[in-house]
Parts: sequence; C-alpha cells; structure tokens
Amino acid sequence: MNGLQEKNGLTMAVEAAPLLARAGLVSFDDFMDFTGGTLICRKRGRSVYRLEIGDRAFYLKRNRFHRGEFWKTLSRFRLPPRSARQEWQSILAVRDVGIPTVPPVAMGEQLVCGVEKASFTLTEALYDAEPLDQVLQREFSGELSSPLRRKKRALIRRVAEIARQLHGSGMYHQDLYLGHFLLGRDDKLYLIDLQRVVRCGKVPRRYLVKDLGQLAYSAEVAGELSRSDQMRLFLTYLGRSSLGAAEKTLLRRVLAKCRRIARHTVKLLERRRRRGEIS
Repeated sequence: MNGLQEKNGLTMAVEAAPLLARAGLVSFDDFMDFTGGTLICRKRGRSVYRLEIGDRAFYLKRNRFHRGEFWKTLSRFRLPPRSARQEWQSILAVRDVGIPTVPPVAMGEQLVCGVEKASFTLTEALYDAEPLDQVLQREFSGELSSPLRRKKRALIRRVAEIARQLHGSGMYHQDLYLGHFLLGRDDKLYLIDLQRVVRCGKVPRRYLVKDLGQLAYSAEVAGELSRSDQMRLFLTYLGRSSLGAAEKTLLRRVLAKCRRIARHTVKLLERRRRRGEIS
C-alpha cells in the first residue's frame, strides 16, 4: 500500500525500515522508549521530538493515556480518539486527494479494550520548509514590488485552493491556521498537523465556518494580509468573483467565528501557561 508494510505490529514505510532498524527502532516499545532527539513540544499526554538519523530528520509524536483528557472526552459524550491512527489515516487521505503533506514513515498503537493506551507516529521532516505566517511576516511587509505582489497573491490563491480541495473531498482540518501551511522548495505549499482532521461525506457548515474562521484569524495575526488579500482568499475559496447573498451570510459567520477564536486564544494561552506547557 503506497510503499507501506505491516511488521512487528507497526505500519512502516518500506524504504525507511532499514535506516530505522540501524537506529534501534524496530518494535513499538523502541519508539515509545526512545530517549534521543530534541523536544519540540509537550502537552497533556502528548510529546513531539525531532530525531536526526543519518542525513534525514523525522518528527516522533507520542501519545500516552491521560486521565484528564479521557474524562474530558467522555463528558462530551464522545469516545476517546485513537490519536496516532487518526493522524496516520488523515495523512494518507490528504495525500491521496493530491494535497502535499508530511511523508508518513511509521505508526503504532497499543489498545486496551479498544481504548488507546499509547501510540506514536513518525513522519519525515519537510526540509527547508517554513510556516507560511512566518514567511508572510518576513518577506511581505511594507511596500511590495510587483513580483512580490504577484507571489503573495499566488500564495493566497494556493491556500484557498487547498482549503477548497480539502472541504470538497469531505474533510475538515479543525486547526486550519496559516502556521500549518509550510512553504517549501520551489514555493510548494504543504498542509500539516493533521491529527484532528475528520473525514466525512460532506463537511457540516459549522466546521467549514470553523476552518475558514481560523484562516481569517491567523491572517489577522500575521498582519501582512490586507482586507483585500483576505477577500481575495475568500472569493478564490468560493470560486467566485463577487459575493451573493448566501456568500455574504457565510462571510459574516466566518468573521464572527474569527472574533470568538481571538477571545478563546487569550484564555487558552493563559491555561497553558498555568500548566507549564509554555512560558
């Protein structure tokens, strides 16, 4: 299946297996107990490390059972997610519809009565790629030359096309911020952080609004997208040159969601500081 194999209870890219074996990464426990790498972030029951093996770099995301997250999920009348499998399947689904994303390398999970006790995903780094919000702040501030204006508009168009392609394929992201678009070599744009992607037949309107509201919020935070830039993004997403009544209603809902995200972000950052997740 697209160069993937099942071995030792893991799903792994065939071409990467020898390299990982030389680093001692063969079994589920090898990945979960691996002590090398650089810590990128840590949240409740989750951690992300960057590993360098040979001349290649990888990101190892590990999930461990967290009682607080478990009960929080149940209190919302939902089953706890199988984090690694959901992200892995989302990576494959996004890739299969033609949206560039991170290369999947390995995945494993340990279940107890169908509930995830521990799991991991390993993906390869996107070399020389940078979050789009950082690119915008660095390269597109102030007065722009004609070539830079064209490049900026091309990037806006591609973001809108990816969002439309994602939703048109029956998927929604739930963290569709500009920082989760990476600009790589030859100006190729990648969509990352797919652990919360949901695949369904048709995207419910509220989640479509949520994704677009997140784009609008991150555009404002980046500070280098004007109102006309944001309108261009919205029109490209819709595939229209102007707004009708229905589109104006949708835009109002998106902007209202953007304002709610801004208020929620302030509270979220404060909670994460109290938990020691950020400084």
